[in-house]
Amino acid sequence: MYFRVFLLFAFYFFTFVSCQREQTSESPEETQQRDSLALHIAVMPVMDCLPIYYAERIGMFKAEKLDVRLEEYLSQMDCDTAIQNQRVEVAYTDILRVLQMKENIGVVTIMSGKLSLLTARTKRIRKLKNMNERMLALDRLSTSDYWSDKLMEEAGMEQTDIYRPQINDIRLRTSMLTEQLVDAALLPEPYATEAEMRGERRMKTQLEADTLPYFNCLAINRQSLSEPYRKKQIQQFIAIYDKAVKEMNGKDCQQDSIRRILGRQYAMPTEVIDTLKIPKFAISQAPKENDVQKATRWLQSRERTLLKQRIDSLVCKLQ
Repeated sequence: MYFRVFLLFAFYFFTFVSCQREQTSESPEETQQRDSLALHIAVMPVMDCLPIYYAERIGMFKAEKLDVRLEEYLSQMDCDTAIQNQRVEVAYTDILRVLQMKENIGVVTIMSGKLSLLTARTKRIRKLKNMNERMLALDRLSTSDYWSDKLMEEAGMEQTDIYRPQINDIRLRTSMLTEQLVDAALLPEPYATEAEMRGERRMKTQLEADTLPYFNCLAINRQSLSEPYRKKQIQQFIAIYDKAVKEMNGKDCQQDSIRRILGRQYAMPTEVIDTLKIPKFAISQAPKENDVQKATRWLQSRERTLLKQRIDSLVCKLQ
């Protein structure tokens, strides 16, 4: 008797659950439409993107009813490909790369992440001049390539005095340094700290100075600004980004959330997370004209042909 009652109850229960699923589930067409309406952002697990991860983690986007999808990549080249192929509306990259893209890609805000030069512990590189005929891992025609030239100038060396293998994947570049497969590497945080904790030598870090060019940036597809719905999304996103920056810089910062992001999305070991110093982030701002000129001159020195209208149209205004 009781067994029959149990079976009857179970039948009605699973029928009810099944009906509820049918009522709430979306069709493939509805799912695709909702996905196409979301704002897609290409990010990398580097310090510059931490405020974006933070805003997602603590629910800032949901609170403003902004459907954001973070598309994660391990190289700026992949971020560039994503925005140029219109797979995303916003992408993390740098001014040097944007200047080489199609005219419909522009910069919406600069970011101030810094690079460090680290040398392999077994290579006995104590000074910049010891880099002669050594391999320096970086990603070409980017911020790291630009800074490598400046380091060579500082040491009185020629561009051709070092080998520059192009290692775009930031985790692979870190691993190649820690496994002594390259002599040195230019790394952003938190990878510079991770490599240093594994015994590699941090020889130099970009300095805090008014004259330092800030090339890292968030780029957007200009076509998005011609669509009122997309333009509003991007305006919302930048406003939330600034809100996340202010919270992270202040007393209300949720440190536990940052630790979880660094552990999960950034794949940092606990000892690195405990050691890592979280910098003060800057709110969104347009690139300085002087920095754009420096980027332009450097690309031209590398024999990259740039159109004047491309340089003049670099900055995207959201107002």
